[in-house]
Amino acid sequence: MSNAGNPQQILAANMAIRQNILANAIPVFQNVRSGSLTYTAGSPTQFTVLASNVGLIRRFWLELSGTVNCAAAHNVTPSMFGLSNLLSNVSFIDQNNRLRINTTGPHLHLAASQKRRRVFGSALAANNNGTIVQTDPTGFGANYPVNVGTGQVTGGTAKNFTFVFEIPVVNSNQDLTGAIYANQTTSNNQLAFTINPNFFAATGADAFNAGYLCDAALATTLPTLTNLKWTLYQDFLDQLPVDNTGFAQLPPIDIAYALVYQMINPGVQVASQDNLYALPPFNVYQDLMLFWDNFGFNGAGGIGSDVNYVKVQISNTYILRQEDPLVNAIRTRNHIGSDMPAAIGATNTSGQVIDLDFRHKPLSVNQMSSTNIVFNPATVQSATSNLQIGQEYIWYANQAAA
Repeated sequence: MSNAGNPQQILAANMAIRQNILANAIPVFQNVRSGSLTYTAGSPTQFTVLASNVGLIRRFWLELSGTVNCAAAHNVTPSMFGLSNLLSNVSFIDQNNRLRINTTGPHLHLAASQKRRRVFGSALAANNNGTIVQTDPTGFGANYPVNVGTGQVTGGTAKNFTFVFEIPVVNSNQDLTGAIYANQTTSNNQLAFTINPNFFAATGADAFNAGYLCDAALATTLPTLTNLKWTLYQDFLDQLPVDNTGFAQLPPIDIAYALVYQMINPGVQVASQDNLYALPPFNVYQDLMLFWDNFGFNGAGGIGSDVNYVKVQISNTYILRQEDPLVNAIRTRNHIGSDMPAAIGATNTSGQVIDLDFRHKPLSVNQMSSTNIVFNPATVQSATSNLQIGQEYIWYANQAAA
């Protein structure tokens, strides 16, 4: 298809092709790769997977399963993020060698939940002393052992788990922005996953980035992660409509953009001051998540009391949003019906996730100069206190395509 024409014509053509694809292409969900892994504590276990060169890719799902155990007379307890911390890094490099995803397991899981307005992979159930109980008389509930926490694991009584992560490529099933046409053999779409080398944290240590907190030193508890298996699923559209030359019709604007997930560290945070992170230009932000790890904080005010406010500020004058953690929690509850993960403790994990949602009206830094995320903590507990920002944005990746 020619790219000639004014922007309105190109946009109209993109929408027409997109709707034609959605109406006529066949949605396919396939198991494309699988394998097993060996985990060694303290040593990152990385595996690289090539996507299947077929169809218009919408997303991937990674299914991970394994067994958790520890030494007799000891136990390990799930951390604030639990099994989502199984992956310390996920990266996705597309066939044009562009890094689209470079983030953590918790960020992917929370983003998959936030965009669906419900917790990803959750089911209606109640937890009664560790036992899943049906809440619907017809049998609806958490019947399958997937995306369900193990609870505390006591030495000698191993517990199995299965957890599924989504690695998105497009905005949604109806919005194909970011789609990748993979029907070629000259290059590959490559995913890389890192099993968290610090999946277990020793007693008294910060478990913000761990999956489990041990009740003693690691050498004493001897926690183990065994029987690790993985399966990658690819969600794509096949049998696309073709033009009069026999080539697949592709939406030029959709494939010109990339959906990017990135985790960044804006640096040391200073208490009771506005700490600024300038959003890079030419990105359109869907969502920003602030992962605040304030290890050891145990203030009387409870969760959220160590943060004064967060702001989205433009050109140092115009405040687009300003809210404290409790108001942010209400906004999040109204959006997904739940709080983001949070914990507080003087000797272990103390932290929270603050979500800034722009999905209803994406924040275009291309139009608004000097756009800053402002984080003002009331307390920075220690030198190890750390803020990371999980970014989700649309990036104009291929100017030649649109």
